[in-house]
Amino acid sequence: MPIRLAIVISHPIQHFAPMFRDLARTPGLELKVFYCCEWGVKPYRDPGFGRQIEWDIPLLEGYAYEFLPIARPPKTLTYRDVDNPDVGRRLEAFQPQVVWIHGYGHRTSWRVWRWARGRAKTLFFGDSELLHQRRLASRLIKRIVLPRFYRRIDAFITIGDNNEAYYRHYDVPDRKMFRGAFPVDIRRFRSVVESLTPEMREETRLAFGLSPDAFVVLFVGKFIPIKRPLDLIDAVAQLKAQGIRVQALFIGAGELENAMRTRIKALGAEDAIRIAGFVNQAEMPRMLAVGDALAMCSDKDPHPLAVTEAMACGLPIVASDRIGCVGRTDAARPGENAQVYAVGDVAALADTLRYLACDSALRRRMSAASVELCWTQDTQVTVGAVLRAIESFQLVEPAAVR
Repeated sequence: MPIRLAIVISHPIQHFAPMFRDLARTPGLELKVFYCCEWGVKPYRDPGFGRQIEWDIPLLEGYAYEFLPIARPPKTLTYRDVDNPDVGRRLEAFQPQVVWIHGYGHRTSWRVWRWARGRAKTLFFGDSELLHQRRLASRLIKRIVLPRFYRRIDAFITIGDNNEAYYRHYDVPDRKMFRGAFPVDIRRFRSVVESLTPEMREETRLAFGLSPDAFVVLFVGKFIPIKRPLDLIDAVAQLKAQGIRVQALFIGAGELENAMRTRIKALGAEDAIRIAGFVNQAEMPRMLAVGDALAMCSDKDPHPLAVTEAMACGLPIVASDRIGCVGRTDAARPGENAQVYAVGDVAALADTLRYLACDSALRRRMSAASVELCWTQDTQVTVGAVLRAIESFQLVEPAAVR
């Protein structure tokens, strides 16, 4: 008999669907994904992007799933809005031996946590880290609540150095941790990038007013304060004033877009900085491939998937010291495929970009390292971690789920 694995998650997410398909094809497993709401498959307004979103890649193909009845249509994905009182009854009907709890920030996650006691083994997946400063009240509450919550979790699918340090901070033993990844379909990205010719890359650059021979740094994400897009604008303007041939392309949308355009104009950097707008998933590999590096400037960013996607396209990473996927054994590794600077230090960001722009041999080494390391973030890595965790439960002979 196969092991029945239930995954309870807020909504269909573009990066998790390929992993769910891989899990569904795994011998010895019967997978069912329980979604708390229909965000993603139906258009929804993303408050960070400030616009309506509808993903353009398959989110529900290749695995069994069910949408849970929800208490009320959610306006956000916060604790009170993501509440599915019927989740216990629906899990009871499926009778899983193992339940994946996706974070603790939704009321439904706590309902699953309570339901699983004495009924199923629990896997936990989250992206939390300790890099950004939290309010004292938040730290005190978590210090009391989270060790209790985590004690009743049987295994943790971890995604990197900082994520594991977070769990240790809340008394999770190493024996319960199984290193996976925040999954990206690396195969899809690599297949697109490998099909692109230099001429195609140049055409895309020219379409956005980028020079074929400039050093192009990309910013990918929401234009919101914690992402600090204005830092990159200021850094590129500094380099332009110094005669360094650097351009920037901003891919995304958000509340700061008008402020960004105003700053670009005020600095006289219109010829060096372009804003592409929101780009959906199908086009993302082609867009990332026009760059020479990715800059992640955030105050807080637990594990930005843009880093992994850029790595799959062969880009070196320039990251602030608040980026959660930077670490010795993580996705972005300082000195290998990443350069790290102090968050908010625009001069240091500019110096780091100048260093890369002026050293083509360094860029080639870091690009090769990104392509090699991106495979540590593939969906199959997380599948492997799930299987090792289930094997540790000794529910059946281990070979049955290998």
